[in-house]
Amino acid sequence: MREEFIETRNYTKLYEAFQDLKELPKSAPKMGLGYGSFGLGKTFSLEKIAVKENAILLRAAQTWTKSSLLSELCEELNLDSSGQASTKFRRVVESLISEPQIIIIDEIDALLKSTKFDVLEMIRDIHDETGVSIFMIGMEEANAKLKKHRHFYSRIVSFVLFESISKEDIEKLCKLSDIEVSDDLLRYFHQKYPNLRQITVLLLRVEKYCETNDIDSIDLKTFKSSGAEYGDNKQ
Repeated sequence: MREEFIETRNYTKLYEAFQDLKELPKSAPKMGLGYGSFGLGKTFSLEKIAVKENAILLRAAQTWTKSSLLSELCEELNLDSSGQASTKFRRVVESLISEPQIIIIDEIDALLKSTKFDVLEMIRDIHDETGVSIFMIGMEEANAKLKKHRHFYSRIVSFVLFESISKEDIEKLCKLSDIEVSDDLLRYFHQKYPNLRQITVLLLRVEKYCETNDIDSIDLKTFKSSGAEYGDNKQ
């Protein structure tokens, strides 16, 4: 199976949201939030966009403090990461004012608890003092949880709800496979499996089955008999 990035409809929505933020005037809030279930391509989409936009991509961690987040930002910006949090904060702000960069924070759910509110507040301060766009990505509950932080939430002007993958997304994925996938199997994937991560695993399993049995295409009946669906490939 070839490893290529697929421009899904969720990726398109996310990319358009980034462009909308870039077009806002300097004085306008420029925070965005993408949220949805696992396996819908959020992280892969972020990585692609980060490269295209020369953005800083961070993944929030349960262990983050204000100081550790600032250290990561300093490293991304090629700044000195030593000193107290207040010193690092000024370095980051001055750098972003001088040379603005979009900041993307994946796994924002790690910060959506009362013990991490001070980290969220610092992210808001960076946004307010620099005017740079900050886009956050989280799971389905992220939007509802952020609503509890009204001062923070009021700055979010772009929302992207990641939807279940479409049949067209699955077709694009299957075209990367080493085997030809029939229409009835495509429909089955679309009806039963809600994300590309699961379907990728199934395709890799069935490719192994097809290679062993010298098969170059597969339909739903053969897929069912192969055992690939439950990790029990028959040789």
